[in-house]
Amino acid sequence: MTDATRAAPMSPALAAKVRRVVARSRRFYSAPEPGHILVNCKVPAETPPVPPLLEFDLDRQLGEWLDLNLAADRPRWAVKEGLDDDALPAACPYFGIAEHSAWLGLEVRLQEATSLPVPAVNGPDDLGRLTLDEGNRWCRYMREGYEHLRRRQDGSFLLAVRGTMSPMDLANAVRGDELFVDLLAEPEFAHRLMAFCLRALGWYYPRLVSWADRVEDGQVFLFGGWLGPDCIGHLSNDAAMLCAPEVYGEFGLPYEREQTAGHGMVLYHAHNQKLHFLPQLATLPKLALLEISTDPQTPPPIEDLARIEAATGSANLRFAATSDALRAHIGGLTRRNFYLDVRCRDRRDAEDVLALVRDRSKPLE
Repeated sequence: MTDATRAAPMSPALAAKVRRVVARSRRFYSAPEPGHILVNCKVPAETPPVPPLLEFDLDRQLGEWLDLNLAADRPRWAVKEGLDDDALPAACPYFGIAEHSAWLGLEVRLQEATSLPVPAVNGPDDLGRLTLDEGNRWCRYMREGYEHLRRRQDGSFLLAVRGTMSPMDLANAVRGDELFVDLLAEPEFAHRLMAFCLRALGWYYPRLVSWADRVEDGQVFLFGGWLGPDCIGHLSNDAAMLCAPEVYGEFGLPYEREQTAGHGMVLYHAHNQKLHFLPQLATLPKLALLEISTDPQTPPPIEDLARIEAATGSANLRFAATSDALRAHIGGLTRRNFYLDVRCRDRRDAEDVLALVRDRSKPLE
């Protein structure tokens, strides 16, 4: 493993922004009362095209794929230069979704803009097919991908933590949808699978963190936000959306509690289509930020706050909104602390959004 304490190279401008973002983030996560808002202003930029992922042979073209994505990121960072929002320019190896599980030795189907793992566990006797080995192809892609991006660092961006899965979500990836039969018909095997996934994640996640940059005493995550110290995330458990709350309570939450027990903060990713397991999830100790993503044919979270707040205890919430929706609903952002990804029309709109958020948020300076 590489040295996780290595500081990232930073230009004076980036170092100054890091200090401001970290200071506001510390106050946000330690705030004893609601009403604080952090914001990532997303500004349109003209970017070079990135060919479909499925056109790449990653054994030979890993660096090319990463360079093309980095070239597309740079205009997005450049258009925000001097905008003092709460997101830092950051990159990491990104292939869609398969990298969250294929490090166990799974085969992967590349698609146009994502990748899908091929389940490898067809029954109890197949658990031995999963190996904790840094030589596995997709574990190597992630490690070498971070090494490649580190060589590209020029002081203008940081290396972010890509994120990982909960044991239940990883079990779904390696077993496929047969997992949902196992949960009811083969509970003993399902628990063995969860225990293996818990152990496997405990092997992989420290490696993932070690490949990314240490930023003060924390790290930057996929969306550019800073959390620390010793945060784990973002965790996902999309499998829980397809289970009854009682099933999540037996096969999901207990393993997530064990997975996160040694960490200082937890960043968790969930969806707004199915909230039935979130009241249990919201009891997860050290839950620092709960992301609610917007699913197709659902109301944006900022327009559905009453339902979301009713399901999420007292968790700090993160979600996306348009600049117009933010203006229309910012008066309701008082009962929690919020980290907002705001899609702005242009740089001027972003500057207006930032001024509005700073005015309406309780002080973080």
